[in-house]
Amino acid sequence: MKLIVVTPAGRERYLRLLSHYVLGCAEVVEWQLWDNCRNESDRRYLRTLAASDPRCTIKELPGADGGFGIIGDFYRFCDDPDALYLRLDDDVVYAEPGFFEAFKARAIAARGSALWFAPMIINNTICGSLLKNLSKVIIDGPITCQAMCPYAWRYAAFPKALHPVFIDAVKRGRLDDFRVPDRDIRLSRFSINAIAFFGEDIRRLGELFFPPAGNEEEWFSAALPARLDTCGHVFGNLFVSHFSFYTQEQKLLQTDILDRYYELAGLPVPHYEKPVDHKRLKDRLRPWRRPKTAHIPRYAIALREPSAG
Repeated sequence: MKLIVVTPAGRERYLRLLSHYVLGCAEVVEWQLWDNCRNESDRRYLRTLAASDPRCTIKELPGADGGFGIIGDFYRFCDDPDALYLRLDDDVVYAEPGFFEAFKARAIAARGSALWFAPMIINNTICGSLLKNLSKVIIDGPITCQAMCPYAWRYAAFPKALHPVFIDAVKRGRLDDFRVPDRDIRLSRFSINAIAFFGEDIRRLGELFFPPAGNEEEWFSAALPARLDTCGHVFGNLFVSHFSFYTQEQKLLQTDILDRYYELAGLPVPHYEKPVDHKRLKDRLRPWRRPKTAHIPRYAIALREPSAG
């Protein structure tokens, strides 16, 4: 069984980090880079990356310009029945040691019990709900068990609190504090930052497998499993970290969190532009108005310290 990683790509500031993990693992026999770049600078980097390792292949589709709607069409390149296809977002910024080997082994062992398989994902709200309710990590703040949680997905506050604690746990050898029991996912949308399918299942389902235009996540994680009367499955003991959703990216890039993930990987921090908030003119002219940030949720996240004695 071959392990093939596929990534809708990509943004250079994240791909430099993801490539460290993907190409650093001999278990990965191919990395499909689905060219969905938003600008030519990122596209040039994508070609440089692909030239750096013969396992990299760039896949192209007409009209791919960084939008979400076309990503589902790239799955037509997943046509090997003897492969496990692991889709990783380009801003997956950490994979624990031995992740790819362990994920492949667990998926093969569980084959037939679910349509798709996923690890625990840092900054994924359903996984965040599992962390809050089942792990040893203390999470004080609102998280609903839905992909587009109006608190943990909508705002950057949750990942701003979670990422530093996770990084600290990795450094301190306390990743076990985050591990939870496996869970099936049924009739619920799941953010597919990291998700795997068997090529044989893709071929068996034929045209039914491929999502309606612009509906990749809903189709794969919820609608298609419901039609097939099956589920998805999360491996609660395997971890990757996802940097941000589009609702959070600007705020997170203003922090040093991405830099800290580079340092965690032992890589030099590349230069990348950090966005700046521009205060609107009407807000400057009416400073007495209640700021719109008043309703942003707050989080306190910490590892549970061993009790004395």
